[in-house]
Amino acid sequence: MPRLLDRLRLRSIARGDRVDEALRREIDTHLQIQIDENLAAGMGPREARAAALRAFGSTALIEEQCRDARRVSFVENVVRDLRYTLRSLSRQPLLVVAATTSIAVAVAANSTIFRLASELLLVPPTAHRPERLVYIRMGNGSDVSYRQWSDLRESGALGGLAGYHIETEVNWRGPDQSISLVPLAVTANFFDVLGVPIAVGRGFTEAEARAERQPTVAVISYTFWQKRLAADPAVLGRPVVFNGRPYSVIGVLPPGLRSVVGYGVAPEVYLPLSRELMPDLNEPHSAAAQLIGRLRDGQTVSEGRAALAAAAQRLAPRYGRERWTVDRFAPAGGFGQLSDFAAMRAFFAVLFVAVGLVLAIACANVAGLLLARGTVRRREIAVRVALGASRARLVQQLLTEGLWLALFGTVSGLLLSFILVDVLSRTSLPLPVPIEFHWRFDVRLLIYSVGLLAVTAVLCALAPALQATRPSLVPALKQEEPRYAHRRWTLRNLLVVGQVAVALVLLVSALLFLRNLARAHDVDPGFDTARTLVAQVSVVEGRYTPDGRASFLDAAVTRLRALPGIEAATYSSAVPLTIRSGMTTGAPLRIAERGEEFHARYEVNLVGPQYFETMGIRVLTGREFRNTDRRGTPAVAIINEEFAARHFGGRDPLGRHLLLPGAGTSYSVEIIGVVSNSKHRTIGEEQQAAVYECFLQRISRGRVVHILVRTKERPEPFVRGVQRILEQMDPTAAVEVRPMRSVLAFAFLPSRLGAALLGTLGALGLALAMVGLYAVVAYAVSRRTAEIGIRIALGASRSAVLRLVLSDVALLAGIGIAIGLVIAALVTRPLTMFLVSGLSASDPVAFAATAAVLALVSVAAAWTPARRAMRIDPVSALRAE
Repeated sequence: MPRLLDRLRLRSIARGDRVDEALRREIDTHLQIQIDENLAAGMGPREARAAALRAFGSTALIEEQCRDARRVSFVENVVRDLRYTLRSLSRQPLLVVAATTSIAVAVAANSTIFRLASELLLVPPTAHRPERLVYIRMGNGSDVSYRQWSDLRESGALGGLAGYHIETEVNWRGPDQSISLVPLAVTANFFDVLGVPIAVGRGFTEAEARAERQPTVAVISYTFWQKRLAADPAVLGRPVVFNGRPYSVIGVLPPGLRSVVGYGVAPEVYLPLSRELMPDLNEPHSAAAQLIGRLRDGQTVSEGRAALAAAAQRLAPRYGRERWTVDRFAPAGGFGQLSDFAAMRAFFAVLFVAVGLVLAIACANVAGLLLARGTVRRREIAVRVALGASRARLVQQLLTEGLWLALFGTVSGLLLSFILVDVLSRTSLPLPVPIEFHWRFDVRLLIYSVGLLAVTAVLCALAPALQATRPSLVPALKQEEPRYAHRRWTLRNLLVVGQVAVALVLLVSALLFLRNLARAHDVDPGFDTARTLVAQVSVVEGRYTPDGRASFLDAAVTRLRALPGIEAATYSSAVPLTIRSGMTTGAPLRIAERGEEFHARYEVNLVGPQYFETMGIRVLTGREFRNTDRRGTPAVAIINEEFAARHFGGRDPLGRHLLLPGAGTSYSVEIIGVVSNSKHRTIGEEQQAAVYECFLQRISRGRVVHILVRTKERPEPFVRGVQRILEQMDPTAAVEVRPMRSVLAFAFLPSRLGAALLGTLGALGLALAMVGLYAVVAYAVSRRTAEIGIRIALGASRSAVLRLVLSDVALLAGIGIAIGLVIAALVTRPLTMFLVSGLSASDPVAFAATAAVLALVSVAAAWTPARRAMRIDPVSALRAE
């Protein structure tokens, strides 16, 4: 029986007109039976029909009761309301355009940030059944050694276990020069475990790609094939030279592939792990690979974690451990990688709050428009109430107006979002690895869009609907215009106060990032950025012995110093404020002459002769490194004044010896100089202690070295000459020469992104809030026309009328600003982690400037309606009244 009733209800919805027609025929049949009985009782035809109608009751009411019995009246009412409100809105195009524009701007901002966050944080890698993949982190480290991966894999705890490494570089020999690339180095079973699709060719097989075989096969990305190899149709089998060795291309990945690295990182080349890429690959504790596993069919995440933890505990003694734990075992889709970057999570949290506030302002604007529309529909609503419509029924109908407007705005906003993300995808960022965005309309975006639509519809229409369904029946039915009583605290005014407060929060956040960017540019990094060139030289692994590398660098700087216009040249292992800014050490330290051991945290950089002269860092006492400071001579070091102040106080550090931590044992260096402070990691950091060691005494095995050149004038004209000399000296090296200001773009990237995004959102919030304020003032002036006319007729001056209107604006804006300042003081506290040293999240300049700007813009928004009020003709106003 319940199924039969359900079918009848579905039939009533799908074939409503036919069911209603059948119902009317049935009612007519019963009515005719009653008429026939009355005629048989001796009544005349007219009297018999009237008596039957009286006895039968209202046929319309019976039809409604029958519809209610079928439980389909709600659906029918919604359909009717949607049709009616669409026709009604079509007669007010300006309202539709204004509301749609407000909502579209807010929805575009929300959906763009959501799509960006989804693309960077939530999208699983391209693989076969990615829901079965898990990211794994073992024993307080992100990477395991090659041997550890092999042992864990052979344990059989999971259906498959692969590894990958993104922190190495190779030199690719192109048609004109060598270019340094960041490949994804993977284990031999990588493509088998993940099931990554291949567009052309195939992936690695274990037989050919085992690290022990020193494999020379490569799988390339679609972008590499298109841009680097000119989409060569004969790419399979083509030799591609990496680090001076030919690799054979066996496969091309499809376009739009998302790598296991996540965060939009798109490696151009996939190479098998080998000693060629990682010389210490076979060391039992080297950091060779991050792990990604595949669960067996039927194996849950918790079961997989338990199985891997048991295997790791069995293997722990083999690596000198008492315990070997599984620190992370998270699905590769969804929120699998969100635990990696707290700063990125916080940044997106700030952006979501900002776009949410923009949406709130837009909804307040639309609500204000619908409130004004409600005053025009007083008589219509009063008639409906008089005919028996319930308030819930009227609210339902008026909510459909908000639904239509929200639908128009949401669709328009999504279209605008597609344009914005296309612009974002074409934007180049100063990052060391390529980033690709592959925008797709996925289920998450659909759900998010539907949620935005529902929230927007309710926020826009609920308050206006509740207010409009409380009409004064008698005046409304008589079409009497209610006498306007000016009240400052109406729902429209409260909405404007909220808009101003929210706009202030957005503007304060935006101004903080703008001031942060300006201050970051004004901060003195402690070295010269105007006349310095940075040449990043990536040499082929194993090409030079330590002495051979020293000879190459000495010859390079000698040739560069001989160029006209070059003042000095040197080399170093790191360049401050870049992605390769050196190493931070936190370890026990000892000053030999004093004996006591203490924990110190300091920056380390290996630098060559004339480094401080080239960088423009002042030597306060002592001397720089010399060419004679080489391996075999007493080890020397230079400290900055912060290190001297922390660990030597007012004592002279020259000639003292530091015992620095080394590989397995400490070693002694003599302090030969103290230099001025400079920035190392970030432009806004607190001043750090630093130790500069002699490059020629501690030549590292790293592939990358930096050659620094100081010019007499602008460095840009010297770029090509410097690059040509270095390429001639080593054709296999990848050389990239840029001015120091260009190199430091990475240091300013967070400030620039924050300023651009929050500045845009703040401007949108301000514009929407001012539109709302203008609408309220214009509406109030139109309703107070008679009052203002009387005031002018009684002798009020134009300036008095201006003050009258602006005083209301000042009150609304002032209260909104005050509330906004309190909220901003609380909301902006998490921004401290993004700000440079010395700039507080409660920066008084930002708060005061924002309040002043908002006050001025509020007056500007009200100026046109106020001037219109000053020009009111009292005679015309009184006649109209």
